[in-house]
Parts: sequence; structure tokens; C-alpha cells
Amino acid sequence: MRTMKLAPSVFGAGIGNLSQQLKILEENNVELLHVDVMDGHFVEKMAFGPDHIKMLKELTTIPLDVHLMIEKPERKLDTIIDAGADIITIHQESTTRLYSCIEKIKSRGVKAGVVLSPATNEDTLKYVLDKIDMILLMTINPGEAGPGFHEELLTKIKNVRELIGDRDIDLEVDGGIDNTNIAKCKEAGVNVFVSGGYVFKGDIAEKIKTLREALK
Repeated sequence: MRTMKLAPSVFGAGIGNLSQQLKILEENNVELLHVDVMDGHFVEKMAFGPDHIKMLKELTTIPLDVHLMIEKPERKLDTIIDAGADIITIHQESTTRLYSCIEKIKSRGVKAGVVLSPATNEDTLKYVLDKIDMILLMTINPGEAGPGFHEELLTKIKNVRELIGDRDIDLEVDGGIDNTNIAKCKEAGVNVFVSGGYVFKGDIAEKIKTLREALK
């Protein structure tokens, strides 16, 4: 069984007391810090970039799980890697150069992954399975707040877990994850869970504890 990992999304954190919040995450042995990079083109919002990743790298020892929601990520990979990303996931829909993007990331000693938006067919993953370390499945449209977790996508998660088979690939999910649905995602095959608003609203330590208890 793969290790269960929590990946709180820094997009949901309070910038004013970010250092304190990151310290709480460290004290609670959070495995990854999820960092959304948005360009205002691939998605409407703009958020974070290489300078922010570099700042986060200096503030925390938690590995940075960087999710690129940008057009033509091949143009930004070197700067994102240089900033300190430990894992980089890129959208299947954002580039026609997926192979070369993955190869560039891996050649720099960084883990590489592919992201699928909700409506993207999982069969497209068949051609990259032996090249990647992570698959991220979105349960809401990238960059959108959305109505919350869509349970119909649990079937897609199960299909992807079957595609992975015994390969050493983490399966991550992002979009409305909280204590009411995290166990369903685990049962479907997920082992990395992104949660932003749920973790950072209220008592962070208690929220992490609640998620871990839901996973047992």
C-alpha cells in the first residue's frame, strides 16, 4: 500500500501569517506543500510564480508540489526548477510538447507529473505512464472555485489507479477535498490529497488531524 500524503494548498493560506502557518504544517508532519502557479491565460486567475516558490523554499522544509496551470509550460520549466520545486505537474491540456516537458523536468533531478482536468479522458495517460512520478486528477476545473467535489469523478480515479498498476506513481486529487470525501478518494485509489480552504480555515492542526483520522 502506498503512503498516504497530505498536500495542503498554499493558495488557501493567509499570506499575512504564512510563516506561522507553515510551521504548524511542519509540526504536524505534512508530507507536501501544494503550490498552484496560474498565468491568467490557461486559467483566469493569476497566482504565484518562481519568486514565490523560492520564498516558500526558504520558509519551509516541506517538499514543494508545484502545479503549473499555465500555457506552454515548456517556457517556464527552468525558472520553476531553479526556484526550488521538488515535484512539477503539468496539464495534459496546456502543451503539445508533453514528452519534452517531462524529460526536461526529470533531467534536472525533479519529479514530474501530469494533470488532467475533469473532462479530459484518462486514456491519454497511457502514453506517459512509464515516464512520470505522479498523476494529479482535478475534481473541479483548474483555477475555479467550483461547487465542490464531484463524486462522479471517483470512477475516473478508479480507472487511473488501474492504469497505474504496479508502477511507482503517486495518484493525487485536488478540488474540494475535506473530511467528508477524503476516505472515498482513498478507497478509489488516491494516496496524495490536496486541500486548501478546508485546512487553512480555522484550526490548522485540528483540520490535519481530522483528515488523517478520516483516512484510517
